[in-house]
Amino acid sequence: MLAPSTTGTGAEQCVRMRGRSQTTRRGVLKLSAAAVGATLFGGAAAAETATWESVASPVDVTLHDVETTARNEFAVGGAGVVIERTQEGWTKVVDGGPTGNGSNLFGADVTDDGKRLWFVGASGAIGEYDVETGNLVSHSAPNDVTNNFNDVSVTGNADEANVYVAGDSGSVYYSFENGATGTWNSVSVGQGAGIRAIDFYDVKSGHLVNGNANVFTTSDGTTWNKIGIADADVSLYGVDSDAADDVWVAAGSGVVYHYRPDAEGTPKWFRTKVGEPGLRDVELTDGDGYAVGNSGAIFDRASGSWSRDETPNGQGLNAVVDQDGNDIAVGASGTIVATNPDAEAEPGSEGGGESGSAGDLARVDTETSGSKTLTFTVENLGSSPVTVERWALETNVQVESIQRSGAEITVDSSAVHGDPDGFPVDGQFRSFATAPTVAAGETAAVDFGQYDNGNVALTLDPATEKPSGNYLSATFEYADGSTETFYFAVTNVNS
Repeated sequence: MLAPSTTGTGAEQCVRMRGRSQTTRRGVLKLSAAAVGATLFGGAAAAETATWESVASPVDVTLHDVETTARNEFAVGGAGVVIERTQEGWTKVVDGGPTGNGSNLFGADVTDDGKRLWFVGASGAIGEYDVETGNLVSHSAPNDVTNNFNDVSVTGNADEANVYVAGDSGSVYYSFENGATGTWNSVSVGQGAGIRAIDFYDVKSGHLVNGNANVFTTSDGTTWNKIGIADADVSLYGVDSDAADDVWVAAGSGVVYHYRPDAEGTPKWFRTKVGEPGLRDVELTDGDGYAVGNSGAIFDRASGSWSRDETPNGQGLNAVVDQDGNDIAVGASGTIVATNPDAEAEPGSEGGGESGSAGDLARVDTETSGSKTLTFTVENLGSSPVTVERWALETNVQVESIQRSGAEITVDSSAVHGDPDGFPVDGQFRSFATAPTVAAGETAAVDFGQYDNGNVALTLDPATEKPSGNYLSATFEYADGSTETFYFAVTNVNS
């Protein structure tokens, strides 16, 4: 057992705790973060400090979280913005959040395959963003709950994820079916204290921290047990759950807690005072990584010791991602700092990286003036036929469904999908009853039917990228699995 230390930056002391927890160590299901120079020897070697640089930001709102995906890094923040680091720098890809109402976004996480970015925020906001196609699906207000959601953790791959949402009212909202409507449940944890952060290290195993300075653990995703922190004298804000017996917590007053086995193999909490500013997030891998917080503070842990890195400004930092090649932290007033801002990035998630049939179909005409139907013409510019197997429609204006008597969707006046009840404009992919094919060099007029049974008319302008204001989009999935999205700016709504 480690002997309790006295005061001083980087000193670790054992915190007595009540109860027991599992000691079985499990692998971490995360894409990001490689270890920062792990060493074979412990001891008092000084941590190597990283060099941080300011990065141009496309927004001036507070950024609350940052994540690494299979494509690029993304950050989420105030007014519902989502920004992406691309080959051209950081760019805004979502404005207004998953419902378009501008609710602040507070937390984000990524599926295990890195293909979906999930984010949550105020007024029940929950969004699922496809980082390859730019398609955004709203899962907001599950079971009509519109509380503020502070954080999210997802496990599993795209389209089959388990989703865990930390509620400000003290409940965890969870779905084991990728957030599908009717699959959400909730459980109250910690007598109603707001849950500030949540993180999972396995499919249904993880930890959370709440406003009462308590940490809870689960091994089934539904039942939670308190494991500390006894006699904690500071508030808890961030959690990094790496195993049942390997948990890091960022706290106020420059304190980091680490839950790990002592010399006898019994898991206990160890307290380290790393500095003065309050901390908001912590991310480590194999004991190396970062804690960030107020006044631009970044503390770097390597070889078992903490040191403070120099940072280019004093803006408060809310989140950090520790990864190979370029570590990134984000915070107040759109602040972005990074250790290697010139690191390579993929093309943006909107219109970049096309492959297969994606890019062969070009939009050549659109019904734009006060139309009650979504109708546009595409031309196959490629050398081979293009077959469209699935489609998805999405908008942030008040259009609930597409309806028309008879066939709801036609291609060159031939029915390819029929549903007497219509279908919702919700961003979800649906299969054509008869998959339409456009021959090379040919055009086809696509008619999706009436908005809300003809009660809504939209004036549309074709857009090459997702508009920052009101928009409508149609995404096609081709037979080869590639996808393509056609965007429209909504310039007028008559209902």
